[in-house]
Parts: sequence; C-alpha cells; structure tokens
Amino acid sequence: MGRVVAELKFVFWEKMFTARHDNRIWGPHIQDVFPQAAELTIAELRGKIFSDISEIRKLRNRIAHHEPIFNRNAQADYDKMFELISFRNAITVDWMHNIQTVTNLIAERP
Repeated sequence: MGRVVAELKFVFWEKMFTARHDNRIWGPHIQDVFPQAAELTIAELRGKIFSDISEIRKLRNRIAHHEPIFNRNAQADYDKMFELISFRNAITVDWMHNIQTVTNLIAERP
C-alpha cells in the first residue's frame, strides 16, 4: 500500500490539475494543499500548477529519453519547480535552494 503514490505516473499528477477536478477536489482543498499560494484564486493556482507540471513533465521526458535540452530555458524550468515547491512548503523550498547546484551550472552556461 505504501508504494501507491510512488507507482503513479507523472502524467497522473498533471491530469489531476485539470479543470474537471475543480469542484470536487481543488475548490474545497487547494488552499490546504498549497498554503503558501494564498494570493492566487483557486482557478489561477490550479491552472498555474497544471501548466508548470506540464512543462516539467516535458523536460523530464526529454531527459529520460536522452534527448537534447540545450535549447530550453533552464532557469525558467528551475524557477517553475522552485515556485511549485514553494506553494506547498517554505521549509522544503529553502532546503532545496540550499542543496541544489543547478543554478551555478546555469550561470556558467556558454
């Protein structure tokens, strides 16, 4: 039972943030799940999360299939991930910021 979440595909999470789940799931619960994003409306937050997860999934798929990512805006990709995590938990996003090394690599990019 403990592996249920781990076994879900990334696309599952993307599809969970479509508008069809607004009334039953996100309307009553999105502020509880993403407490650091209170400045956005439910529709804005859910739409932003869907859009950002979609872009992150595309990046992940390109990497997983050994396809080039050189033409992507790596800083924008990182910023999307950082913001999504910050919506959920400020402590986790601080931890991520302190251990990540990708921003140094982005800065050194030719």
